[in-house]
Amino acid sequence: MEKAMAAPTAKNRESAVRSLWKWVQSSSCKGDIISGLPDAILGTIISLLPTKDGARTQAISLRWRPLWRSAPLNLDLDAALCPDDSARASLVSRILSDHSGPARRFCCHSIRLDDDHDRALLDGWFRALANLQELDVSFVRPSPRPETDDAVASSLLRLASSTLVVAKIGGCNFSRQIVPSSSIFPRLKDLELHYVSLSEEFLHGVLSGCRVLESLLLWNIFAATGRICITSPTLRSIGFRLCAGRAELVVDNTPRLERLLTVFVGSAGDTLRVTGAPRLEILGPLSPSVQVLQGMIPVSSANSIGTVKILALTSAPQLNVVLDVLKCFPCLEKLYVILQKDLKMDVEHVSHHDPLDQVKCLGTNLTEMVLLNYLGCEQDVAFAKFFVLNAAVLKKIKFGVPRNYNNEWVAIQRRLLEVNNRASRDAEVEFECGLDDFINYLGIHDLSLTDPFERLCSE
Repeated sequence: MEKAMAAPTAKNRESAVRSLWKWVQSSSCKGDIISGLPDAILGTIISLLPTKDGARTQAISLRWRPLWRSAPLNLDLDAALCPDDSARASLVSRILSDHSGPARRFCCHSIRLDDDHDRALLDGWFRALANLQELDVSFVRPSPRPETDDAVASSLLRLASSTLVVAKIGGCNFSRQIVPSSSIFPRLKDLELHYVSLSEEFLHGVLSGCRVLESLLLWNIFAATGRICITSPTLRSIGFRLCAGRAELVVDNTPRLERLLTVFVGSAGDTLRVTGAPRLEILGPLSPSVQVLQGMIPVSSANSIGTVKILALTSAPQLNVVLDVLKCFPCLEKLYVILQKDLKMDVEHVSHHDPLDQVKCLGTNLTEMVLLNYLGCEQDVAFAKFFVLNAAVLKKIKFGVPRNYNNEWVAIQRRLLEVNNRASRDAEVEFECGLDDFINYLGIHDLSLTDPFERLCSE
């Protein structure tokens, strides 16, 4: 029986529509073969086009002229469409006034909230965005004002209709006593909050109202206590980064969670606790300092996380520190280590016994390893050589080098690493130039990615 073909993603659908539109506009399209389609189909095509192209369809012919006004609106106020911040507000108001149909997507960044007029204007926009499916907004405030925070929060919560599927919100303050309704986002699948202040109570209320939420990104979050607690029966992917200060992330009772993508700086007191996540397979990037991991996985085989198959660590090239972490992941199949020489590692509680003791994954499961930021210095070589000589089932080890190199340098590195004596004769040793910014790689909402960390070593 043939395997069913996966449904196309929204991004793929938009790409296909844009390709079709370019073909229609090109000379290779002879005659008007598309205008005969039903209004509903033409309206869908218009709603998936960029905002400017969608509006331009009114000039094609009399057949197309009324369609834009009734088609689901895709309103994306990017810098190319409206580079002047002061003109953006009037443009949004004019488009919403001219467009009588429903809204599919609204994207507008750096919305200024200087006075009561701005807040009233924003509230009017959100009232006009009926049946919205995708929301992507961020705000600029001249100074924190409780009345502004409350007004924005109230407008956003009022917009939380039964149709919203994707929500990305930045530059807001939800830290006051704002309690969402129990069914705030009944159809929401992707939620992203960035540069947002929030309280535990608010986040708990939002997550409780999201009955089908699959991915959550909390990026550069300001939390009054530094503690964020996430509980959800539906979440499959979580991304997290606290903006400043000591961080404590508690992930509890998430039975469908598959990926936990985080950035911890490893400062004293940072804690990660995960309980009730039986499907968790992808974790990181984490600092392996004991303070970060101790709440989640005390260094004991009895508390190991047997489901994690892909792990990313940000670490200085200190072998004992990394091996102490690996002991907690007996089923690990792929390991990323982002080497940072200047990263301070707290090794007070690190084991100093036989490095191979209890590191089960090295002999049974670890088939692929990626070392990023590899410079080939003495510390790097000593760290990497251990895995070359001891990872018994390794099939590939890749070195990401953040600078240009030549064949002579590679030959020297292979000799220093003792590649000819590698534990796994089948292991391929590769060197690649280039290193992506690991902080910005996160593909939190793309659940089709089997390994989101692969972007780290893309050229």
